[in-house]
Amino acid sequence: MEAYVSSSKSSIFILVLKIFLSRFGKVTISGAEHLNGPEGKIVVCNHIGWADPLWVVYSALPHTLYQMAKKELFQNPVIGWCIRSGGGFPIDRSRPSTATIKQVITLVEQGKLVLIFPQGTRTRDQSEAKRGAATIALHAKGQIVPTHYEGPEQIRLIHLFRRPLIRVTFGATITIPTDAPTDKEAALRLTTELDEAMNAIAKPCRPE
Repeated sequence: MEAYVSSSKSSIFILVLKIFLSRFGKVTISGAEHLNGPEGKIVVCNHIGWADPLWVVYSALPHTLYQMAKKELFQNPVIGWCIRSGGGFPIDRSRPSTATIKQVITLVEQGKLVLIFPQGTRTRDQSEAKRGAATIALHAKGQIVPTHYEGPEQIRLIHLFRRPLIRVTFGATITIPTDAPTDKEAALRLTTELDEAMNAIAKPCRPE
């Protein structure tokens, strides 16, 4: 498995992230207690723009959320350092490998929290990606934390003067039994349960 940045560098990044984001939005965080515990968890969240990974990571602090990021982002030394410091690791989205999936499973088995966005790209099928998250959870025997983000798609300069309202909701965990099967049918059932849980926590955020 790929090495991550040292804890001291990660702490510097977290401090900078907290100071930076606190000036660009007013955040309401619900259900953060569902991230606690020794068990590995997969945090599955909706995805509307490039800002929501930052806000979800911010909302999970002091927990670290590991997440997959397209390898092109690591070509810039500064951006790459920030992503690694926040728990990110590179993947080739055009050719996702079995090793990447095994890496995610290993992180969950080690008790880590892994952040997955089913809508990883604007063209990716959301249902298929949710089934992927369910399959990983079944193999790792980790818990799933359905999560909802409500806020701006991007971070803009105007937000310094007119801070937008942001809401991040972590739902109750979906526990995977240790004897749960890992076949396609089990993944489909878990995907349906995940869909229902994500819709339930998103409903209070939707306008009537």
